[in-house]
Amino acid sequence: MYSAKTCRHIMTTGRTCKSPAMRGSAYCYYHGPQKKKEHASRPTESDFKIDALDDPSCIPLIGNQILQAMAANRLSKGRASVMLQTLQTVMASYRMASSDALELNPSPDDQSDND
Repeated sequence: MYSAKTCRHIMTTGRTCKSPAMRGSAYCYYHGPQKKKEHASRPTESDFKIDALDDPSCIPLIGNQILQAMAANRLSKGRASVMLQTLQTVMASYRMASSDALELNPSPDDQSDND
């Protein structure tokens, strides 16, 4: 009886893959050396840095940096999506803070009406 060799890749759980190994290889199709080359072409996200969010005027610039990094394959779509959603939240916070400040500090014209 013929028994196929199984893949020797060890998962993060500590178990082996158990898929049939490719002919002449110790690994299955997914864990073989050709797949390692594909993983090497993933974005190097650790190189991507953004500027500090000092004021609302820098938010469009940071959004542009994120989009350019994603287009240049320096940032994954998932991470770029999270970053852009965070920028939206920060922008909304700035808007709420500025509208609250306007309500707390009435203009001098409004104060003269109360006298």
